[in-house]
Amino acid sequence: MSRISLRLAVVLSLLLLTAIPALAVSTGPPTENDDGDAVARVGCTCHNNGASSTTILIEVSGVPHAYSAGESYSMTIALSHSDNDAGGFLMTTDGLGAFSWAEGEGLRPEKDSGEGKTATSTTSGFSHDAAKSPASWTFTWTAPDSDVGDVIFWVAGNMVDGGGANDTTDYWNTLSFVVNAPSETSAAADQNTRVISEGDKSLFDATDDSKAIEKAEQDALSKVVMASGITWFFTTLVALLVGGVMQREILERKYDTGPAHLDKQLAYPEGLRRGSMSIGLALLGLYWLAEGAGSYLWATAFFCSAWAAYGVYRTILAARTPPTPKDIM
Repeated sequence: MSRISLRLAVVLSLLLLTAIPALAVSTGPPTENDDGDAVARVGCTCHNNGASSTTILIEVSGVPHAYSAGESYSMTIALSHSDNDAGGFLMTTDGLGAFSWAEGEGLRPEKDSGEGKTATSTTSGFSHDAAKSPASWTFTWTAPDSDVGDVIFWVAGNMVDGGGANDTTDYWNTLSFVVNAPSETSAAADQNTRVISEGDKSLFDATDDSKAIEKAEQDALSKVVMASGITWFFTTLVALLVGGVMQREILERKYDTGPAHLDKQLAYPEGLRRGSMSIGLALLGLYWLAEGAGSYLWATAFFCSAWAAYGVYRTILAARTPPTPKDIM
């Protein structure tokens, strides 16, 4: 190998070694971090610059108050975050009792347990097999065969953005809880299960703000009233105008009092102007209608076109009206 090739290989190796810590462990975290601390206790410190976040909500349901020796308990762990959907976790009881799960649940013994990845039970800790969305897993914890005292569960969970790197947009949190030792005095009550959680639930619980709801309803109502009011105003105005025109036409025919005489030299340009305006407005209305414009546009254009056309009609009537002495003078 040449000296240049050797140097290039060394540089590439160093770059790879530098990049490895930056890659997210999507197939389950190690039992201990680089400082030798248990990940289930101290958290996924390789994410979010090592800082935990209450924006992660960890919930474990089906947790008994106390265990009975050798009894099995079905539990579910769920992770939530307002932005990130996929997540994973690591849970351990430091070897007290055993965990098991159904095949295909997406779980595995913790990486450093020495057990196979495809195993469906372990006496060690266990974790996700791959980042999952929604982040929820069901498992069974079988209590020790004898009274070993209180059992502490340690959980570390994280929710990731799917970018492939453990950056500041990956968040984690920890949870620990106790299942008490067997108690003869409260055996019945001890079998009741509970939900243990850690995180800020207010980020996920939708609360109804009565004032905000009332304001939204009033705003919606005011918009409806305004829109309806404008519609009815112009509808009424058009009805009054059309009614007034029809009334005038009826009275003129009844009393033979048509429009005043208009000289043809004035009638021709007036009729042409009004006719052009009627055609132009009609075309504009058709264009707005074809383009899907608001009805207030094309309806107004059609009304004005009809009004201009009526003006043409009145101009023709005025031109046909015989002149009177007053008109001649």
